Amino acid sequence: MKFLNNLYTVESVLKGHPDKICDQISDGLLDLYLSMDKNARTAIECLGTNKTLIVAGEVRCAQNIPIEYYCKELYKQITNQNQIKVLNLLSHQSTQLSNPIDVGAAGDQGIMYGYACENQYNYLPYGYWLVNMLAKRLDEYRVSSNLFLPDGKIQATISKNRVKQLIINVQHFENDDLEILRQLILKTILYDVEAESIIINGDSGFINGGFSNDTGLTGRKMAIDTYGGLVLHGGGAFSGKDPTKMDRSAAYMCRFVAKNIVANGLAKECMVSVAYKFGAENPVMIYVLADGTYSSKVMKIVEKNFDFRPQAIIERLNLKSVKYLPTSTYGHFTNKGYPWEQIEEL
Repeated sequence: MKFLNNLYTVESVLKGHPDKICDQISDGLLDLYLSMDKNARTAIECLGTNKTLIVAGEVRCAQNIPIEYYCKELYKQITNQNQIKVLNLLSHQSTQLSNPIDVGAAGDQGIMYGYACENQYNYLPYGYWLVNMLAKRLDEYRVSSNLFLPDGKIQATISKNRVKQLIINVQHFENDDLEILRQLILKTILYDVEAESIIINGDSGFINGGFSNDTGLTGRKMAIDTYGGLVLHGGGAFSGKDPTKMDRSAAYMCRFVAKNIVANGLAKECMVSVAYKFGAENPVMIYVLADGTYSSKVMKIVEKNFDFRPQAIIERLNLKSVKYLPTSTYGHFTNKGYPWEQIEEL
């Protein structure tokens, strides 16, 4: 592992990126379902293209929700646009999936990973933390200033915790003076960032964005959602999935464990992996790497302090009370306020 001294490149995207629009709508709908029924089950995926949003997946809820209305509201909230046609293809969750979950077992097989490293950037690789922090700043500045449009990307190349190159591209109005926009971003967004090279909208003409420029799909930005592609992940998307889905909840638990191992001084770098079998309550594997090697001492601490059974994870992290929409942007592990980001004494 030892990523902090190596050369690597990471990226993040703004709220108006087509894939992130889909992630946000999926998680926004999840929040609505959970607000009406704490035991709601959802696996909601969106596909957006041009002026059409397709919503598919499986749900189980005690109440019905006007999907088309809320999708349009969420889309307007994200993009400040309201011209979108919604095609609702959601279906009821099958008993094949729901029965194991009802008795506390895993509803699918899969492998999940969590990671943490010792530093001041919320125990995350510096470059990954940086690009997500800048994405959030850009989004907040756009909302307050209305000087550019919602789509955009940030990419940083890092060497030994120094920024070798930073590339920012934001969607802009057709007649914008790009040099003025560059100077504003340098002054208001990059005021505390040192980089050997900074390129802002190097290619003019980023006028079309969102679904009018590219197709969006829920879960396609997994590297941004997790650790920037620097660490293994199981491949299962997060957004739109309720806490009973192990792709999400077990990945959160792995991060929680890894962060607490590092925060308690048991390792400078930690990766935790867990695997589940469909219909079984207990994981088929829990594995911990501390500073790049297996440690029986750390493993015993994990086994003593952390319960990886599906229902135990939900209760430990209070996952039925989380607002999931905010997690769908800037990474799922960058906000210290999330319950899986809390540090406990071991």
